[in-house]
Amino acid sequence: MRPAPPPGFVQRDVDGATFLAREDVSDALIAAGLSRPERLRHRAHAEYAGRGRPFAIDVRDVGAVFVRPYLHGGLLGKVTNATHLSDGRFRGELEILVAARTAELPVPEPLAVISRPRIFGTRIGWLLVREEPGAQDLMAFLSASRFAVERRRVLEAAGRAVRTLHDAGFEHPDLHLKNLLLLADGSVLVLDLDRSRRVPSLTNEERLTGLFRFDRYAAKQAARGAPVSRVDRLRFLRAYAGDDWPERAEVRALAGRLARHIALHASARKGAQGANS
Repeated sequence: MRPAPPPGFVQRDVDGATFLAREDVSDALIAAGLSRPERLRHRAHAEYAGRGRPFAIDVRDVGAVFVRPYLHGGLLGKVTNATHLSDGRFRGELEILVAARTAELPVPEPLAVISRPRIFGTRIGWLLVREEPGAQDLMAFLSASRFAVERRRVLEAAGRAVRTLHDAGFEHPDLHLKNLLLLADGSVLVLDLDRSRRVPSLTNEERLTGLFRFDRYAAKQAARGAPVSRVDRLRFLRAYAGDDWPERAEVRALAGRLARHIALHASARKGAQGANS
């Protein structure tokens, strides 16, 4: 028995694909040929860096639609790439996005997920969300921005956006600079809620896991020569903490934990690179 679609969404079988789309745009997305997204890449008005080369196309009566394929990462990705055992991962992200948007949280506007069959009952899938014109991820912003006041404003907006998500019980397993999107109006969206989950309340350790992941990524980019300073990282964390910034002794303890966390992952990464060389 098929699981019920999220509120406001409908499920349809189109051209061999399972199409789970928002009811008010489903006909337009289907008419545009999005049951087979890869066939529309030649119509893209924008292509983006990242696994699977996401792209955006214009759809009549809908507007600009961002198309992202679902791929495996890490070692598994080298073997299975886009093939999944089921469409549970695709549906899971859609449900999280719908719940977050319903709660008026800073995440992209979900439009649909598409699932197509592969061999032996496996699936491939794509996520469709509203494209944000003029937006850029925070890594791109920091690489281009030279004005301290502008950097401070954007990093503080990013910290508040993540705090809002956490306060609502949404855990994000892959927080980093490229998963935070700066919009033209100065607000920030949290991207890529793939494998995220929602709980009644996040513990401090669950929050710290996400923040440590974010800071580890920023430190790694800085080590590679990217223009991400310790001040930038601290501004994000201070904005996240808001009035809950801990006492000096706790700050020192957390800074020590974070430094050890970064060093441990850097050592593990070098070991993996050495083994593959």
